[in-house]
Amino acid sequence: MKRIERALSAIRAIKKGLGPARLLLAAAIFHAAVTGAVFGIGRYGLLPGTFNRDGIAVSFAPDGLKFQAAAAGLSDALRRGDFAGWAGAREPFHVKPYSVCFALFGGSNIVSAEPLNVLYYLLILVLVFELGREAFGRRAGLLAAAAVGLWPSLLLHTTQLLRDQLFLIGMLAYVLILQRWLTRSHSWRGALLRGAAGGLTAAVVWLARDNLAAIMLAAALLGAGLLVARQLLERRALPAALAGMALMLALTAGVMKVVPTYQKPDNPNHPRPGGEEEIKAALSETPWGRAVAYVAVTRHRFIRLYPDAGSNIDSDVQFDGLADVLRYAPRAAAVGFFAPFPDMWFSSGKTVGSAGRLLVGVESLLMYLVEALALCGLWGGRRRLSVWLLFLLSAVGMFALGLVVTNVGALYRIRYLFLILLLVLAAEGGARLLGRVRPAPGYDT
Repeated sequence: MKRIERALSAIRAIKKGLGPARLLLAAAIFHAAVTGAVFGIGRYGLLPGTFNRDGIAVSFAPDGLKFQAAAAGLSDALRRGDFAGWAGAREPFHVKPYSVCFALFGGSNIVSAEPLNVLYYLLILVLVFELGREAFGRRAGLLAAAAVGLWPSLLLHTTQLLRDQLFLIGMLAYVLILQRWLTRSHSWRGALLRGAAGGLTAAVVWLARDNLAAIMLAAALLGAGLLVARQLLERRALPAALAGMALMLALTAGVMKVVPTYQKPDNPNHPRPGGEEEIKAALSETPWGRAVAYVAVTRHRFIRLYPDAGSNIDSDVQFDGLADVLRYAPRAAAVGFFAPFPDMWFSSGKTVGSAGRLLVGVESLLMYLVEALALCGLWGGRRRLSVWLLFLLSAVGMFALGLVVTNVGALYRIRYLFLILLLVLAAEGGARLLGRVRPAPGYDT
């Protein structure tokens, strides 16, 4: 028990001695050191099957290779002064900021991209801290940000040239705005500005990953429902908040209709129809047909995207109607919350090898602990709608992923958003448990 007391004292000392600027500086130095280590491992060929000479993770994030090539080509256009060609290039949106880094700092590796990646990393940590502080207070925010910053696979992904960082920033900011509709009072001016900010973050999410826009829509609808619940519980109308939320919803829908995406037509993340039209035609006649058709088509696309992957789960299962979806629902929940299952932890992966699978196993055990602690945090904050927003969005998201995603690698990366929300709850749950086992003054073991 004395060790626990010392740990809590150390945390209090850190909180007192380190302000936000110093914490962010320490996080930036840490991320730069990790990026340098990854680059060194790749450059000296220490793990040739995992990282190439530029530090690109060819095993667990191979799409970074094509993003690297696209960014290098756009950086050449910038150096030539062809700004119109750069602006009009049909490349994924997140590639263009990387191309600016390459043009400014030279090279086309992860060290050249580090100025942008470290900024993304710090923004993620700041947003996680704000989510935790809004839900529970500063302590939970700090613990959640520290846990997210040190999460091994997420940390490695933030060193790469991926769209995931920009998507996480957009979605975390979007959820934070929704959360503040539930916790704060708003003037008309403040509410409309917040609604406009919500539309701006919706544009970031849409440009980063338009194929995951359904997650943003689900968050918006959930936030709107909880705002109505807030008014019922408080027995008062909040017209400014309602107007701001309506503006945010309208702008979100408008972004998805008006703002073009910067994806190449042959992007493998947008496969050409291959049975999808037949699925839609067969299912759209029933009352729930459109929703079921969307789920069935999305799952079919994931099956087609990863036909020979070594980490597929239930790739032989397809949906022919609402009854199939309902029968698979318990299994979908298990996949979303608990995959990869233990039988994958000790086998050799097709791209990441046995060491990568072992790391996945360790992280899975940590994820189970986070989910358990999140329930403790939910119980402690059960009277706060902002806490329910985090829990319900993560629960619905994980279930939906289990319903449509058949590849564990893809599931792992998309699930980071929902795991981060659970980490916020788990930070409060863990702090509460530590507080309960804290020894009385003068007690020694």
